[in-house]
Amino acid sequence: FRSKNEWEFNWPNTADYNFNYYHLLDITAKEGIGKNTDPNARIAIVGAGVAGIAAARELFRCGFTKIDIYEASERIGGRLYSIPAENQHVCFEYGAMRIPFFPKPGSKNSVTDYYCNYFNITTQDFPNPGSHVADTGIFMHEGRGPIPDMNRKPVMDIWKKEDQMPPLEILQRVYKKWAHFADIIQKEVAPIYAKGGQTWLDYWHHVVSHYWDKDFADLVYEPAIDSYDPAKPGFFGGLGMDEEEAWVFYVIGAGDGGWGAFFYVGSLYPIRTLIFGYGTNHQVIQGRFTKDGQYNPGPNHEEAVVDSIGNSLPTPHYMGVQSIPESLFFMPVESAHVENISLYEALSHPDYDINLYLNTPAKVVMNAHPRVFIGSDVAGSYYDAAIMTSPTWALQMSMDFVGFEPDVLPFSVVNSIKVSHWITSCKVFYPLKECYWEKTDIPQLMMTDSFIQGVYGYKVETESIKDEPGVLLVSYTWEDDAAKMLSIADDQELAKKCLYELDRILLKSSNVKRKISPFVDMSKPMIIHWAKKPTYAGCSKLYRERMWNENYALYTYNQNYSDKSSLYFAGDGYSLESGWFEPALRTALDSVC
Repeated sequence: FRSKNEWEFNWPNTADYNFNYYHLLDITAKEGIGKNTDPNARIAIVGAGVAGIAAARELFRCGFTKIDIYEASERIGGRLYSIPAENQHVCFEYGAMRIPFFPKPGSKNSVTDYYCNYFNITTQDFPNPGSHVADTGIFMHEGRGPIPDMNRKPVMDIWKKEDQMPPLEILQRVYKKWAHFADIIQKEVAPIYAKGGQTWLDYWHHVVSHYWDKDFADLVYEPAIDSYDPAKPGFFGGLGMDEEEAWVFYVIGAGDGGWGAFFYVGSLYPIRTLIFGYGTNHQVIQGRFTKDGQYNPGPNHEEAVVDSIGNSLPTPHYMGVQSIPESLFFMPVESAHVENISLYEALSHPDYDINLYLNTPAKVVMNAHPRVFIGSDVAGSYYDAAIMTSPTWALQMSMDFVGFEPDVLPFSVVNSIKVSHWITSCKVFYPLKECYWEKTDIPQLMMTDSFIQGVYGYKVETESIKDEPGVLLVSYTWEDDAAKMLSIADDQELAKKCLYELDRILLKSSNVKRKISPFVDMSKPMIIHWAKKPTYAGCSKLYRERMWNENYALYTYNQNYSDKSSLYFAGDGYSLESGWFEPALRTALDSVC
C-alpha cells in the first residue's frame, strides 16, 4: 500500500510518526538535510551509539563543524555490537541481530535501508524460528510435546522450513489464531494508513482507545472476533487463546520466536512491532560486501585508531550490524558544506573542531539557556544544543540535570524517564567447527522450555563465501530468563552448562539422538549479559499498559520543548518501538532537523 504523500512512508511502517526520512536523505544526498546558518554553533552529543553517530554525521554534513561526542564506554556503536568470529565473516551479534527493512531490502522505506544502500552494506534472510529460512526443532515438556503425552517417546518436533504450518495440531491452532488476528488488522489498517495525514491519525487513536490499557497477555486471552465490525473502528478483538495455547505462544511464538518476555508489557508494543513491519522479513546484516560477494572493508580497517584524548578505539571491521555505525563514522561524508572526509578524519583536521571522548560519561547537564553546559571528568563546555542519546535509566541514574524548570523539562517527561521499563537479555555463543545443520539432522534452530530457551545457528553466505562453519547461539534469553543466567557467576561455567543442556535435549530426542558439542569449538565461548553493562542496564526499553501519555511526553519532547531548552532526545529509548535501531536512526534525524 503506497502512501499518497511522498513525505510519508508506505505501509508497513511505524504507526505513530510517519515522516519519510529516506526521501529526505535521498533528495539531499549531496547537500545535507539542512544548512547550518551559524558557523560558530557548538553541539554536544551524549552517547556514541548509532543514534549519536548518525546525528553527528548528519550535523557535519549540514556544516556544523564544532561537535563534541561524549561516550561512557570504550567503543562506538552502543547496542549495535558485532564481534567477528575468528577466520570467518560472520559475527557474534551481542545486541541487535534480526533487522526489519519494511518489508525488505531495497524497499526504500526505512532509514536502515538508506544507509545500507549508501554504504554498500549487504544482507541475507535471518533464520527466525518457524520461518522459511531454516528448520526449527521444538522441545517442550522433556520431549513429550506442547501438551505433554507420557505415552509417546521424547521427540523434538520439527517445523520444516518449507511448511507454512507448524507440526502438531496445537501448534497449528496457535499459528492460525495469530494469523487471523494479524490478517484482520492488516486488511483494515493498511488502506487507511496509506491515506495518511489526519485520516490515519484519527483511526490510530481508535485503535489505541481499545488497547492502551491492556497488557499483551490480556490480548492473547481476549476472545477473537470472526470479522471486523466497522461500527467499532480500530477494534480487532484478541487472539482468543486458552491456557495451553497461550503457553505454546509464550515459548514458541508463531514464526518469530517465543513471546514470553513480552507477555506483561503493554499490548500496544507488540501491536506496533508485529503489525507495523518490525516483525517482517528479518535480515542478517552481513557488512560491506561487493555485489559478487567479496568482503569490502572501508577506511581505517585493521589500523590503530584513537579518539580525541588518545583512548584506543576498536578498529572498524565493517562486518555485522556494527558495520552501520562504523560506516557512519569512518566513511567519507558527502556534502557541499564540508570537505569530503570522515568524522574520524575530522577529529584531527585543523579546520574542524570535532571531538570524540571515549570512557567519558557526561555527569552534569545544566540549563544556561540559550545554551546547555555538559560536564564530565575529562571535558566540559557550554553548547548551543545538546542531543541526549543515553538510555533513560543511565540518564536518570548517572547524570545530574541542573536548572531545568518544568517549563522546559516538564514533570510528565521526567516521570516518563523515571518509569521507563527496560528488559535485559543474555546471549551465549560458541564458534562452530562445522555447520551442523548441513551435516546432520540437528535442526538449525531450536525453541525449548528449558532454561536455554532459544537456539540459533547462522552464518554469512554470499556468492563468494559458501563454506564457513558459522556460529551457535546456544542460548538466547530475555527478561526473567536472562536474569536467571546471572546466578552462575563464572561465564565459562555458564557456557558449558548451556551446551551440555542442549546435548542432553538432543540425546533425549528419539528422532535426533546425537550431540551438537562435537561441532562446537568449546574453547571460545562468547557471553554477554546486558544487565551487567552499567551504561545500558538493559537491552531494550519497553512499557507497561496505560503508559500512553508517559510515552508520548518523551517521544514528542523535541517538537514541544527543545526550542526552549536547547536539549534534544534521540535513540530507540525515546521512541515507541525500542529494541530496534530503526527508531534510533529516525529520532537522530529528527533531532538534527
